[in-house]
Amino acid sequence: MKKNALPLLFLLIITSCEFNYQTIPAKADLGPMPEVEKHTFNNIYVADENSCKDMGLPASRFAIEYPDGIEATFPNDKINHIKLKYIEDGIVTEELSIGYTDKVTIKTKNASLGLLEDFTSSIRKDIEGFELISVGKKKFDGEEMYLAEVKVDYSAYIDQGYNGIYKIMFLIPIPKKNENLNAIMISFLANENSSIKNFEDFANRGHIGKIYQTFRYIE
Repeated sequence: MKKNALPLLFLLIITSCEFNYQTIPAKADLGPMPEVEKHTFNNIYVADENSCKDMGLPASRFAIEYPDGIEATFPNDKINHIKLKYIEDGIVTEELSIGYTDKVTIKTKNASLGLLEDFTSSIRKDIEGFELISVGKKKFDGEEMYLAEVKVDYSAYIDQGYNGIYKIMFLIPIPKKNENLNAIMISFLANENSSIKNFEDFANRGHIGKIYQTFRYIE
């Protein structure tokens, strides 16, 4: 595994795995798109069918807000919608990324578990210093969620802005109303300098925990 590929490896693997679930058609009717306003921070990212099409991603609708001082990028990699980083002294202390799934909806929500299990099994063999903490369905922010918890040593990646032992969580929140809406996948990352000290803290602590609290599907 090349050194410069490691920080991106997780999403590359999880979105390239093959699963035997029916993909929702790209032209599925998601209903009228409402106006979306920001309520917490100065900045908001809104995804809809048009933005997903422009980015080469399966159709979904969601919004997430973020404050000034957070580095926001919108990769044209057909994997991520948005990446949000809190950088301290040149090192990424916290990061939240939103990628995609094209197999998970309300009707196929149980596909999340198989996706995460196959994903963690694959990367465990390929990444030195990878430690799987848990994978499955557990309570997160007061709701039962499909998620994976891992730890990875990125101490060799200072030149890329990463350093230390990072807690990483992959979360697949399920839409609650619109059966045609593709779920997305959120990845959280924090090192030991963050105020996020355990996986549960990703829900509401640190910079990205507060950002996560603004996430919502548009249904």
